[in-house]
Amino acid sequence: MRRIVPSLDRRLRRFRADRTGAVTVEFVIIFPLLLMMLLLIVFVSLLISTASDVQQLAHELSRQSLGRLTRSNPPADVCQVMAQDTALMNGLLQQTLLLRSEQLTVNPCPGMPDSDGFVTVTVTYNFAGSLVQALGENFGLDIGIITRTSTLKL
Repeated sequence: MRRIVPSLDRRLRRFRADRTGAVTVEFVIIFPLLLMMLLLIVFVSLLISTASDVQQLAHELSRQSLGRLTRSNPPADVCQVMAQDTALMNGLLQQTLLLRSEQLTVNPCPGMPDSDGFVTVTVTYNFAGSLVQALGENFGLDIGIITRTSTLKL
């Protein structure tokens, strides 16, 4: 029995002193955290980029509305007229990276300009089925709809 115990004791000491494979174990522990951080960075970048594109689209539409409202016969709801102008909307959407036309809504704005001469255009974007929504769900976030508004003085 004495021979087994010293042999086992020696093997255990040798096993504890052996450092081969320590880097692999550390990598296996840290890699999932690094991967999650990378996905979080991608998610936030896509979210900020999409929000910026929606804001830029709202601003461009408000600029376009000024030209339509200064005509001799301005439309009653300039936002709906612009939303139905497929050439205008396609041209603006081609300048964006992430926006899809079927997810985009230009909210009605009857009575523009208001009594102070301001034109307000509101654009809503639905993230349903997008990469941003899928990544958000992985982080426990419900990313549904983003709304941006742009106001200009006539």
